[in-house]
Amino acid sequence: MDKQPVTRVLVIEQGAGLWESQRFVLRMAPLLERRGVEQILATPPGSPAAAAWQAAGREHATLPGPLSRTLRHPDRPRDRALTARETGRTMATAARAAQLARRLDVDVLQANSHWSHLAAVLAAAACRRPALLVLHEENDPDLVGRLRGAVVRAAAGSVAVSDAVASSLPPWAAGRTVVVRSGVDTDGLRPGPVDPAVRASLSTDPTAPLVLVVSRLDQCSGIDAVIRAVAALPQHLASTRLAVAGAPSTDPSSPTSPRRLGAELLDGRVVFLGPRNDVGDLLRASDVLVLTSSLEGLPRCVLEAQACGRPVVCFPSTGVPEIVTDQATGLIARPNDIADLSDKIAQVLDNGTLADLLRARARANVVAQHTLAAQADSLAGILVGLTSQAGFRHRRRRGHSRATAARRQNRHQPAAGLQWQQSGNS
Repeated sequence: MDKQPVTRVLVIEQGAGLWESQRFVLRMAPLLERRGVEQILATPPGSPAAAAWQAAGREHATLPGPLSRTLRHPDRPRDRALTARETGRTMATAARAAQLARRLDVDVLQANSHWSHLAAVLAAAACRRPALLVLHEENDPDLVGRLRGAVVRAAAGSVAVSDAVASSLPPWAAGRTVVVRSGVDTDGLRPGPVDPAVRASLSTDPTAPLVLVVSRLDQCSGIDAVIRAVAALPQHLASTRLAVAGAPSTDPSSPTSPRRLGAELLDGRVVFLGPRNDVGDLLRASDVLVLTSSLEGLPRCVLEAQACGRPVVCFPSTGVPEIVTDQATGLIARPNDIADLSDKIAQVLDNGTLADLLRARARANVVAQHTLAAQADSLAGILVGLTSQAGFRHRRRRGHSRATAARRQNRHQPAAGLQWQQSGNS
């Protein structure tokens, strides 16, 4: 069988933080390399994603431009001057990305976040390569949402992380989108013993029940609902603690901020941990994960909890019903119903038999349907398919040295055939 060809991909990333779309790129990189897909990350200077990427020894290209971008003024919902400025920035980014794509001799351009999608499509048209867009969040039915739909329609391919994300697009764009659901590392994230030191760091009373939230603290996170639900637990669960892992609110002085509400309703029974990289340890040290976010493409924290054998209680936002079956792989509370959310949390904490059943079924479902290997298999197939189907597989320029070719070959061994159907999480 012929040796598997290497597909070169320029990943355009303009995010100012390490949110899900950036972590997605970092997670996928080593898996895609083993499947014959070589990625080059292009970011503005100072990108946290670039720092992590380069620390792993991967190729990076500077894409001049700002990290922080916005279309909204604090005092106005829409600002024409900001819109004009960001339009100009997008056009400039697209031109620079097209130049990079030609110079680096890539086959496909890929974009994983809203600010990068339009730039990638424009750059792809300019340099005559296909663009693949990865959609992580639900699309709003407003002017920006319609523009995003037009960008999806113009791309060579688009991948949505859930059916909910795909169906949120305008109908004329949704049909051009393939669903590849998020996966998790079911080998690294698995049931195991509680680390007493971790448990003690999450609660002033390690013997009390512990509720965990893993979410960025923004307007859509719904942390307030979890705080109120824990505060409303019955008397025999009044000692329950709450731990919140996630980046802090952008407006901690707000009267409705989670920290203020937590101090008011839970006193010393809540701790805000900030962003953490030890999510597996946190999950194994907790008794239940609760998610109340109103905007989720496909919540990875739920998959991670299920992989670790921790029961989950959620509101049915966006992609949640695709990975949580009520009373089977988790509990789903009525939307925005604090009393029902509190009741569902109490059921898990009170009923060990129910909790064990949810743990076992959820873990089995994640292993069967939501592994990183399966996600990487699908994404690699799409990237290589775009390259070959569109006829963009072209001869490498003579400027690529034998040393460079040897380096690529070594990085991708073994590389025999397009055999991506693997059973593990490699």
